[in-house]
Amino acid sequence: MTQPLSPHDAQRPTVPQGFGPAPQPFGPPPTGDSGPPPGGSRTGGRRKGIVIALAVLLVAGAGTGGWLLWGKDDKKAAPEAKPTRSVDAKLDWMVPMPSPDKDHAQRVAPLWFAKGNVVMNTKKTVTAYSVATGKPSWTVPVPGFACTQSPKPDGGVAVIVYGKAEFECDKLMAVDLERGRQLWTKDMVNAQGNKDMRGNANIALSHGLVNVAEVGEALVYDAKSGAKRKAKNYGCMERGTAVKGDRQLTVAQCQIFGRQFVMNVDPKTGVEKWTWKVMDGIEVHNVLSADPPVLAVGRENDNSPSDIVTLDGKGRLKALISISAGPYHFEECRKGVLESCDRTVTDDKTIYLSTRSDETNQDGVSVTAIVAVDLATGKKRWTAPLGGNRANRPLAMHDGRLLVYQMATKDEGGKLLSLDPADGTPAVHMKLPQESAEREYSLARRGTAYFRDDHFYLVPEEGMSDPSMIMSFH
Repeated sequence: MTQPLSPHDAQRPTVPQGFGPAPQPFGPPPTGDSGPPPGGSRTGGRRKGIVIALAVLLVAGAGTGGWLLWGKDDKKAAPEAKPTRSVDAKLDWMVPMPSPDKDHAQRVAPLWFAKGNVVMNTKKTVTAYSVATGKPSWTVPVPGFACTQSPKPDGGVAVIVYGKAEFECDKLMAVDLERGRQLWTKDMVNAQGNKDMRGNANIALSHGLVNVAEVGEALVYDAKSGAKRKAKNYGCMERGTAVKGDRQLTVAQCQIFGRQFVMNVDPKTGVEKWTWKVMDGIEVHNVLSADPPVLAVGRENDNSPSDIVTLDGKGRLKALISISAGPYHFEECRKGVLESCDRTVTDDKTIYLSTRSDETNQDGVSVTAIVAVDLATGKKRWTAPLGGNRANRPLAMHDGRLLVYQMATKDEGGKLLSLDPADGTPAVHMKLPQESAEREYSLARRGTAYFRDDHFYLVPEEGMSDPSMIMSFH
């Protein structure tokens, strides 16, 4: 861990060698410090450079980090927390991997939800399973090999990048999740008319448009028809977009190894509201939340992020949260694949994180706690160990409370805990059955958890070594 910035340091902003001249400040400095407890680590030098560089923006009121083009800061009232209820859940169903995929067991795609179905995109198929029974509702074959997909559907439509051969990712396919049918397919070509490989593309669907971005120009299509649309010209290469409601965050970069920009764009009109200039030598690894704007950032050549930054309603740097200060769990995030950090939860005022720990339980799984960090100040609001010698991960906000998945052991089923966002006080929301504990543990150890409409789902994160592809509890 690194030495925090002190108030004395904040009065003397400096920029480490290689970061360029110190920006000229305007506006008042933010209140409170955002640094972690004192300490040291092997990466302390690099971490200190990022802290100092970003702290310059904090001290300066983010005078050169962002500027207001137009728009206003809309403040939203936090939802009123409702009391939780405890449920002894049962295992509703399990489904195996589709047979066309048995020879192509690789990273598993995020689940989609539509019209009473859980939808899974694997390498060779898109299959919908009934929430009530787990039986297949429909299957749409992928005419090749799927490479990546939109993290969320929009208007009942989801999109997949695929290729005729594995890793030849130059085609696009849209699926109607409500009717279970292929809508259209398109060859992706660049401005010169050549095949455009986009196997690691960020795909965003919003307001009837599909946006596919990786490096270079973005490709935009009509979600229903597949008709090519003109991409918004931001003056730089678009690296990816994340959308939540009427808030769109777009990451752009003017040179392959140049400075990045994060723009708040009106998804209906494409008009920029504000732009935050990322510090030289630092890049956006992930978007944790589009609304409020919360980003994971790190050095250009590092594979893991070093810090979380929050932006205010005018695109100015508001708080800096050190990932090593927890230390917090970010191992499952995929660099550059926006919205892939599924173990963080954000509401209007707080980000909830899982700690990383060297302490393990009898099954060799890290024992973790949940930490609430204030988005305005970067300070910890509370820490909830939650007991039970278990791994805990934030899952979702539900009825104004934080749902946490407490992972199963080989001998005991897991739990969903409902935490009071004010102080982290837990209550049991759902107790998972002991009979399926070993299978649950197998999927959860390297898997992704979902909560939707009072159903809890587990899917493997990578590989298909377990015979179950989805477990559903209710």
